[in-house]
Amino acid sequence: MRKIWSKDLVLLLLGQSISRLGDSAHQIALMWFILEKTGSSAIMGTLSALAYIPSLVLGPFAGVIVDKYSRKRIILLSDLIRGLIVTLLALFYFTKGLGISEIFILTVLLGISSAFFNPCIPSSIPEMVDPEDLPRANSLFSIAGRVTEIIGPSAGGVLYKFVGAGLLFSFNAISFFIASVFTIFTRIPQRYKGGKVNFIGDIGEVLKRLKEDKTLMTLGITAAVLNFFYVPFFILLPVYIRNYLHLDASMYGFVLGAGGIGSLVGLLITSAISPSGDKKYRMFKLSLMGQGVAIGLLALPLSRIQLVVLFFIIQLLNIFVNIYINVTLQLMVPSEERGRFFGLLGLFVGGLQPISMSLSGIIAEYVKIPIIFTVCTVVILSMSWRIITLKELKNLFIIEERKEEVLVSHP
Repeated sequence: MRKIWSKDLVLLLLGQSISRLGDSAHQIALMWFILEKTGSSAIMGTLSALAYIPSLVLGPFAGVIVDKYSRKRIILLSDLIRGLIVTLLALFYFTKGLGISEIFILTVLLGISSAFFNPCIPSSIPEMVDPEDLPRANSLFSIAGRVTEIIGPSAGGVLYKFVGAGLLFSFNAISFFIASVFTIFTRIPQRYKGGKVNFIGDIGEVLKRLKEDKTLMTLGITAAVLNFFYVPFFILLPVYIRNYLHLDASMYGFVLGAGGIGSLVGLLITSAISPSGDKKYRMFKLSLMGQGVAIGLLALPLSRIQLVVLFFIIQLLNIFVNIYINVTLQLMVPSEERGRFFGLLGLFVGGLQPISMSLSGIIAEYVKIPIIFTVCTVVILSMSWRIITLKELKNLFIIEERKEEVLVSHP
């Protein structure tokens, strides 16, 4: 019997929370710095795509490495490398040499390092707790992440006005180094075969599993299209706030912070209740459609309070959509395949996002943002309806419930 509040889980949680706090403030500083320097939504969208593409392309291959070699070492090296990259970003800023090309190059390098880091955490958590504690453990990491999303953007937006981007970049670099120290003292159990890496064969095993599971395949394709039309709302949000609502970086930070609070409330609710598979299914359907309606309201002229409340609702509903599906996937996939699975899942679901990021910025140069938001809303609601009418979807929640019962009965 492993305690959920074990030393190792707490150390991993603290280290990653600190690095995510720095990363949240970093993102606010970088986006607003580019917006002030260039005024171009196209450049901002391209930068977002560049940050995402390495994880997308390298994800499946990184997943093979994560399954074959020590996840602890991969987490440690990833944090150290990212800390060094952000240190370079800060040095360029303070020496007046930080241009768009430097930002693009360093962003790609950050993305490459993150590609190896990203599959490690969801692959490691199931090995550190008992199966019956897995939902709680996932909630702990998610809650910590949401808290950093509240504090990081809000503080980052305010601090940007007073200390500038350079010190926020420096804080992020330090946060990565602190996280690496925590990782050194963390023991992460792992079942892996080691040996020679065979990218094609190892990835092929997981592709076969996906091909045989029609529910996951159908859901993944639909979700990929849905994500494509969600992206413009978040990529164009700073431009919308600055150019249409005529607000500053602090308001942008507060809006993201409100979203973080909504996520935190959602996580507290889902960790406090344990509905049956049928009730989870109904909650998922209502939340998915409700989120589509709420996000569509961004196309309307909004006051400060309305914007903050709306983002709170959007992120609250997003938690209800995601939390149970994440547990389902972790329980369905064997430990020795999780790294590859989550890498492929990121490629499968997120494959269209970089294109959406780039197109969002380019189209916004010629089309008014409220019009873009309206078109995306229509597609989102249509695709959401497509998802909730899938008869296979209900089985996904039933599988989760049965799987948990089996694992708890036979530890």
